[in-house]
Amino acid sequence: MFTDVSSQDAGVQVFFDVETTGLSPQAGDRICEVGIVVASGDQILETYASLVNPLRPLSPGAAAVNGLNDELLRNQPTFNQIADEVIGRLHGRIVVCHNAPFDLGFLQSELTRLGRTWQPRQIIDTLQLARQYFRFASNSLSAVATALGIPIHEAHRALGDALTTYRVFRRFQQQLNGQSDWSASIRGQLAYNPLSDEASNLDLPSALRRALAEQSDLEILYRDGQGNFTRRHIRPLQILPGYGTIYVVAYCHLRGEERSFRLDRMKILSNGGGEDV
Repeated sequence: MFTDVSSQDAGVQVFFDVETTGLSPQAGDRICEVGIVVASGDQILETYASLVNPLRPLSPGAAAVNGLNDELLRNQPTFNQIADEVIGRLHGRIVVCHNAPFDLGFLQSELTRLGRTWQPRQIIDTLQLARQYFRFASNSLSAVATALGIPIHEAHRALGDALTTYRVFRRFQQQLNGQSDWSASIRGQLAYNPLSDEASNLDLPSALRRALAEQSDLEILYRDGQGNFTRRHIRPLQILPGYGTIYVVAYCHLRGEERSFRLDRMKILSNGGGEDV
């Protein structure tokens, strides 16, 4: 059962982050840690963190990043056991993530396994805000925080990253609050709808569908928000339909991390084997 969210929660934001066993819920990867910060303006109202037994081994890459291990996770609660705690804090509220498709994609994957649902009031992605309003050398959470002079505590742990996301978002608000397009952008950020099954019915390029099914690479030409083109090798992981926009969540070999790409800005040049498509 959902927590009853009153109108007093209109100014409350929930900053959410997960650590995972790997990069793709479609490939069976699971959440292994959850971090949540509930805040209103400059006041942190509550924090919540829990390790999670993912019921599968950590990948070596994930373990190297988050420092967790299978022995530590083995005796932790499963996601089923903490689902009420998580949903109760997120449901009906403004949820803020850095790279929302990744964190909310994993959340939705876990809830789908349980036959559970949730509904945010709004979703805000600080990664998209960073790309839209700033010119950071890198838009990773730690790089953005460092560029803004924000101390980083326990990077790549769920609660630490949720706290950093909160501080980054507050700094964005302080620097950009007077801009009318900032206000419109925040109001319009329902960009990611992790609750939808639309992906299976979308008219996607056949090469993209094949790459998703086979977990193989694509070579693409990608245009960013400033109109600059880069050639990328990506491994598509997930399709997230939004409100008028389709995002491809993929591992980007150029950046060495998971990124979200707008489908309407992608031109697929070839598959991983170099075959033109």
